[in-house]
Amino acid sequence: MTIDFGKSAGDYTEYRPGFHSNLLARLQRLGVAVPDQTILDAGAGTGLLGAALAPGGAHIVESDPSLPLLRQSNCPARVAARVEHLPFQDASFDAVTAGQCWHWFDRHAAPREIARVLKPRGRVAVVYQTYLPIAGNVAHASEELILRYRPNWRHAGGVGINGQALKDLQSARFTDIESFSFDAAIPFTRDQWRGFIRTCSAVGPSLSAADLSRFDAEHAQILQTWPETLDVPHRLFAAVATRP
Repeated sequence: MTIDFGKSAGDYTEYRPGFHSNLLARLQRLGVAVPDQTILDAGAGTGLLGAALAPGGAHIVESDPSLPLLRQSNCPARVAARVEHLPFQDASFDAVTAGQCWHWFDRHAAPREIARVLKPRGRVAVVYQTYLPIAGNVAHASEELILRYRPNWRHAGGVGINGQALKDLQSARFTDIESFSFDAAIPFTRDQWRGFIRTCSAVGPSLSAADLSRFDAEHAQILQTWPETLDVPHRLFAAVATRP
């Protein structure tokens, strides 16, 4: 299927929640987003991770291949670029972050390019905030509908831990690899959750306009059976490593 996240830029801005407030302190303990660092947030999208890191005193530069997503960000330093081909000089950044996007990167080219733009002993942080579809919860009910439209959607049934990112960092010879995770309930109204689900790769970015309209109407009907306020379980995961 063809995926164009730019089609969902408006929903991304309105309905994607920010990263959990505890994430910054945890990353700072591992040397990421500390004061005066210069950070490249690769695959930045609408800038949610950069917004979560900026209060720590770091200087954020955002890159993403999608101009419609980047235009939604409030970050003053934005560059349209793929992580595999970054328009920056060698050793430009103290840290590189990648929020909710590592699985879209080329597993071999991206780590090499990230290492190139990192300063000696620079850090890379791969971050995810993933809803948990547990039988009987609203995320599971929404995924059942998604799978009716996209039976082979490879991101269904997520557990919130990206072991592939750890393997990729090891294969690229990054060192001092550490990871952490913690769970949190993120509140949504029914309409917010409906909008959030439209941003999933198998929905708004890939369905035709007609199919998206049908999906959204069916999803709205399903959500009428759920409470107006939904506490959706999420898992925060980060893998942090040092430039080889």
